[in-house]
Amino acid sequence: MAVELTRDATKEEAERILKDEALAEEELLAELEDGDIPSHIREARLEQLKKEAEQFQNFSEKGYGTYVEIETEQAVFDITRSEDRVVIHFFHPDFRRCNIIDKHLKILAEKHFNAKFAKMNVEKAKFLVPKLKIQVLPAILCFREAEVVDRIVGFEELGNTDNFDISVLERRLAQSGVVTLPDVRVEGKSIFGFKKTRKGSGSSSDED
Repeated sequence: MAVELTRDATKEEAERILKDEALAEEELLAELEDGDIPSHIREARLEQLKKEAEQFQNFSEKGYGTYVEIETEQAVFDITRSEDRVVIHFFHPDFRRCNIIDKHLKILAEKHFNAKFAKMNVEKAKFLVPKLKIQVLPAILCFREAEVVDRIVGFEELGNTDNFDISVLERRLAQSGVVTLPDVRVEGKSIFGFKKTRKGSGSSSDED
């Protein structure tokens, strides 16, 4: 089972803790100098800090915080089976709207360090495209513990405009549980492991 971060964090926050773990520990000690705080609470906070640093290091080594292209279908299987939260954009390099999704996911990958963001060229995914029933591009598939729990197809759920705000996509991903936002509730899954079918998700025509 993949290790999950104890809290959500941005890439910048993770890098700060990794680079300045000693400083962060000193700051925490200073904060906990208050005599009203029991010693067991101080020890628990320090242990939590060390645990977070270890988790951030592990995730950083696996490429979390970056938006990368997956080169092989086997790599898709490997990543989704080994990582808890995975967002994969199935794209075509010639599709304008796929490029728009790329721009937003790159930013979100740095903001949500607890999820693995990647993209896969459909021309290199001859087996996965029909297997995952991908008929419309761009197609964003959300995985939790190796299962597809949601998909965002085309731009209909994003306002059906090329100029949608990144927060619209972020909140939509949060509904899947692959990223965390405090004011967004995770939606339930169907008995097949997918979200309930949304209007337009079964279209066979490209968006671009």
